[in-house]
Amino acid sequence: MKNKKMIVLLLVMVLIIATAGCVKEKPGTEAAIVNGEVITVQEYEETLEVYKSMYKNQYGDEVLETEIQPGVTLLQYLQENILENMIFERIIYQEALKNNLTVDDAELDELMTEYKTFFGDEQAYADFLTSNNMKEEFLKNSLRTDEVIQKYVDFYMESLVISEEDLIKYYEENIDKFVSVKARHILVNSMEEAEDILEQINNGADFSELAKTFSQDTTSAVNGGDLGFFYKGQMVPTFEEAAFGLEIGEVSEIVPSDFGFHIIKLDDRSEGFDDKRELVLSEYKNIKYGERMDELENQSEIERKLKL
Repeated sequence: MKNKKMIVLLLVMVLIIATAGCVKEKPGTEAAIVNGEVITVQEYEETLEVYKSMYKNQYGDEVLETEIQPGVTLLQYLQENILENMIFERIIYQEALKNNLTVDDAELDELMTEYKTFFGDEQAYADFLTSNNMKEEFLKNSLRTDEVIQKYVDFYMESLVISEEDLIKYYEENIDKFVSVKARHILVNSMEEAEDILEQINNGADFSELAKTFSQDTTSAVNGGDLGFFYKGQMVPTFEEAAFGLEIGEVSEIVPSDFGFHIIKLDDRSEGFDDKRELVLSEYKNIKYGERMDELENQSEIERKLKL
């Protein structure tokens, strides 16, 4: 379960078959058995082929041999983690069915119609299936599974009973995560240019106008260097440390980073439980859902049959 979030972020589309399979399979045809239900080798291989095609279509034929960590190619990573993801999805799917959360054929037809509208016409849809080595039945099963799982997520979240005391305690224990700052910056390529601009600011020049004129970050420059609100972990470390260390209205010293040399001005800071309550509630629910997923996996009987 430790890498499930990573798996979901890496795989471009969550298209996992989760059809029931309680029949006794011939030796060598079982990829895994989850609480008595078989995930077949055929299901696994079909899913793997779809993902391989998706990656090759988007990044080129050589992408599967790219090392995503030392000694591990993307193909090797997919081969191992697709099966783990299928097991994970099957566990949630089973739990959804226990709670009478299903998708009937009429709902599935509606989902398919909505999905097809994305392509504009039937030919573009057919080309998508062909280019990704995907059968329509695979897509239907995937959409059904994804919708059933989403129903379970919604069902579980709505069933949670969370007290205000629990939320406040979680906020206080993780307060740094819920502080955000609003800043603007000027990015230049050399220390000399940064020193010149900082001197102009210290002599009363308008920060926003200097950002519009000199900043190499063209996206924020048009707005006077405005970066909006951001939380810790969203910026490079040196930039983040400087920004969060400023008082409102204060301008930083020159801050070097891999992008160049920054001058930062803090415009605002947002903190306090009342301001962040909805964010705290959302994150707390996600924590509880993660704990529930761990619990379900620990309670499940899982046999991994496929040798990868």
